[in-house]
Amino acid sequence: MNRPVWWRAWLREWRLVYGDTSVLLVIAGGVLFYALLYPLPYHRNVPGEQAVAVIDQDRSALSRQLIRMADATPQVRIVARPWSDEQARMLLARGEAHGLLVIPEHFQRDLYLGRPTSLSYAGDASYFLIYGNVVQGLLTAGTTLGVEAQAMRALMQGESPMAIPGEVMPMRLVTKAVFNDDSGYIGYIVPAVFVLILHQTLLITAGCVTVRDRLRGGLGLTAPGLALPLRLSVFVLIYLLLAALYFGFFFHFYEVPRLAGKGALLLVATLLFVTTGLCALFMGQLLQRPEWPTVVVLVSSLPIVFTAGFVWPEADMPGWVRGLSWLAPAKPGIMALLKLNQMGAGLDAIRPELTGLVVQALGYGGAVVLMARRQAARA
Repeated sequence: MNRPVWWRAWLREWRLVYGDTSVLLVIAGGVLFYALLYPLPYHRNVPGEQAVAVIDQDRSALSRQLIRMADATPQVRIVARPWSDEQARMLLARGEAHGLLVIPEHFQRDLYLGRPTSLSYAGDASYFLIYGNVVQGLLTAGTTLGVEAQAMRALMQGESPMAIPGEVMPMRLVTKAVFNDDSGYIGYIVPAVFVLILHQTLLITAGCVTVRDRLRGGLGLTAPGLALPLRLSVFVLIYLLLAALYFGFFFHFYEVPRLAGKGALLLVATLLFVTTGLCALFMGQLLQRPEWPTVVVLVSSLPIVFTAGFVWPEADMPGWVRGLSWLAPAKPGIMALLKLNQMGAGLDAIRPELTGLVVQALGYGGAVVLMARRQAARA
């Protein structure tokens, strides 16, 4: 086939993209809009200064000191001091407070006398990072005050207070997240969701273009047998540029760690977009209306998120769920890029994900070829 035919076919595929307003809206608007909008709720990254209410049943100098110490921690901000459990429950129900500290009666007396006493913590566990931070802040304040009170008691009894911290807390637990240094939302959720955004929008755009072109009867007019490969190359090129924007500028903008080498990242991204593009072409050959790829993507988004392996452990999923999740290129693509870019793994460590993408590419590619030949035979 001579060069002019190739060139006309290439230009035709580009015209199908930039001549379709809805596709341009998803590529130029949706991808960039989500890159700015989605991380916005997590801009503070670590959920500090959470609103906490305190029921002080002791009303002593020591209980007031505990309240001041809790308010001084970076995790907690005291916003109310209700007089009853009912008032505290109303604050939690209205969202005015995310946690509750209850200081019992005789708290100061029991602490100075060395008697057992307890502080009660409660909170909204719907958001585990918020709940964990509230409990950590209150526990830090309570433990610190307990050590100070016992040291004061030992001093008044003529004992050495130096051994008190070691007796109260003989072992200290220091936690450090391995792949999320600040234990925040940005490093945890944004990289995986960025991959999902690229995956889902590629399915929508390439699928819609293929459905419309097929319904118009224009598939392969200028280059029979080359329309779909050229279309795939157009979308892969577009999304490689978008991936460079996501994993380059936006990762730097949101201060997301980047550990992958450029060559390895380009290899995995290219394989992901080729596989996703073939899946989109398969959808375009299978579905009967241009809006159906969007519906399929919207319906499948949440199941993909929860079965991709970064929200819920894959080992805790039923076998049939794990099997179905490997039908979507997003599953191996997300895990491969997370291991590569966020965990610093090499290509050997992501061999199962790369193998899964190759198998999917062969499967979807073979299905596209068979369906295109069947359509050409009917024409």
